Amino acid sequence: RRALLWLCRCPPGSLYGRLCRLLALALGDGDPAATAALLAESLGVTARHQLLAIVHARTRCARAGPA
Repeated sequence: RRALLWLCRCPPGSLYGRLCRLLALALGDGDPAATAALLAESLGVTARHQLLAIVHARTRCARAGPA
């Protein structure tokens, strides 16, 4: 949990998502609400990271102009 709190301020996409999934796996059925929250957080960070990568690639292509 300390690692998650340390990373949540500026999360690198892959590490933060993986850490959320591992912590959710560790919690398992013991705390279903926390498990669901961690999995939702993992999906949100992953989706945001992918969206930013797509926007960056499209911006880079638009600046380069037609080939």
